[in-house]
Amino acid sequence: MTARTATARTRFAVADELTCYYDRPSEPANVHVEARVTGTLDELAVRAAVRALLAAEPGLRARRAATGGWRTSWHWEFPESADVDPVEVVKFADEDELAGLRAAFLSRSPSLRTAPPFLFLLATGPGGDVLILNAHHAYFDGLSTLRLLRRVAEEYGGTRAAALAPARTADVIRPDEPAPPPRTGAGRITRIAPDVGTRAPGYGTVQVTWDGLPRVAGPLKAAGYSVNDLLVAALIVAIGEWNAGHGARPGARPAARPGLVQVTMPVGDPAQATDAGEWANRSRLTKVTARPRPGETAADVLGAVSAQTRYAKNHDSGQVDVLSRALTLAPVPVVIKRVSLRAGLALAGPLCCDTSLISNLGVVTPVRFGSAGDGYVWFSTSAHMPRGLSVGVVTTGDRPALTFRYRRALFSPSAAAAFAAAYVRVLDESAVVLEGRGR
Repeated sequence: MTARTATARTRFAVADELTCYYDRPSEPANVHVEARVTGTLDELAVRAAVRALLAAEPGLRARRAATGGWRTSWHWEFPESADVDPVEVVKFADEDELAGLRAAFLSRSPSLRTAPPFLFLLATGPGGDVLILNAHHAYFDGLSTLRLLRRVAEEYGGTRAAALAPARTADVIRPDEPAPPPRTGAGRITRIAPDVGTRAPGYGTVQVTWDGLPRVAGPLKAAGYSVNDLLVAALIVAIGEWNAGHGARPGARPAARPGLVQVTMPVGDPAQATDAGEWANRSRLTKVTARPRPGETAADVLGAVSAQTRYAKNHDSGQVDVLSRALTLAPVPVVIKRVSLRAGLALAGPLCCDTSLISNLGVVTPVRFGSAGDGYVWFSTSAHMPRGLSVGVVTTGDRPALTFRYRRALFSPSAAAAFAAAYVRVLDESAVVLEGRGR
C-alpha cells in the first residue's frame, strides 16, 4: 500500500508533540487494547475489516508530514489511502508464548512516517484467538483505541452496534465541598524499588483479573467512593509495601516517615469512546498523592485519594503541566526541544517524576466479532522510566482486567508477576475491611 498524496495538514496539538519527544526505541509511546475470543478469527476477514474502516474514516489515515528537525512543530497529514498494511499475523502454542509475542509487539511504536499510526497483531492459538491493537499515543488515547477496536469488530461481524452513550459523570463535587483537595505533604517522591531490572529495552506485561468487585461495589457506593478510588489507593499501598520489602539496604535504619507516593491518573473524555469522539489523544494527566503507613490497607487511604480524584475530574487544569506546555510551544526547532526534554528528564526525573501511573477505562461491554463470539478487553499504556510501571484497567461486567506494563529496566518477569500478585492481595484485604465497615 503506497500513497504519498495528502490532504490539508493539521498542526500537532501540545500533547501530540510532547509524546513524540518521549517516544524512543527503548521506551515506545503507545497505547494497547486487545480482545480475546473463544472462537477463531478469520485472517482475511480481519484484514478486510481494517481496510474498510480505513476507507471510511479519513482521520485514521494520519501520518506525520515529512519535515526537517529544524521546524518548530510537526503537522499531521491525511493521505487518500493507507501507506502500509497494519495487520500482522502470528501463532502461539501456549500462554507463555502469547505473553512473549505481546511484549515484543508492544516494545515498538507504530511509525508516524506512514499511515495509519497503529498496528494490529492477530494471534491465533489454542483456546481462542486474540486481536491486539498497538496505537501511537501521539494520536490516540485509551478510549479512542477502545472505539477503534470496537469498530473493527463491527466491520468484521457485518453489523453496526447502536452508538454508545457517553459514560455517566462520576464523582461530581457538591457545591458545599471545599474546592482544593487535602494536602498530603511535600517531599521527595518515592521511586518503585527495582528488582532484577536489566538494561534490556522495551516492555513486559502481566495480565490478571480481580474477582472481588461484586463484594465491594455496594460498600464503596454507600461510603461515597468509586471503584477507581479503590484501584488508585490500592496501587499506592502496594507500592509502599513493595518498597518496604525491597528497597532497604541490609542493616539500614528505617525511614523516619513513609515515602510520598505520587500516582499519575489520566482523565479521559467519555465521549472519546462514542461516535462523538475524535481520533486523537484527549486525555489529561492528573496526580494523586499519599503517604501509605505500614499496616494500612487501601481502605484506610480512600478518603484522601477520593478527595483528590474528584477534584481532578472536575477541575480542568490543562492536558499537560505548565512546564511541558511551555517547552512544546517554544519557537525553537523540534530537535532542540526533544534533546532538552530528554536531558531534563535524565537529570530531574528521578527526583520529581511521579511514582507510577494507573489508567482506568471503566466498564465496557464485550467486543463482539460476529460468529467468533465476544471478545473480553484488556488495556495498557506506556511505562517510561523513571516510573517504569503503569497499570491499565478495564472492566467487563463485574470483572476488572488489570494489565501491568513494566520496563525491563525496573522489573524482571518474575518480579513484575510478584508485584501484580501483591496488588491483587491489597485489593482483597481492602475488600474485607470495606465489607466489615458496611455491616
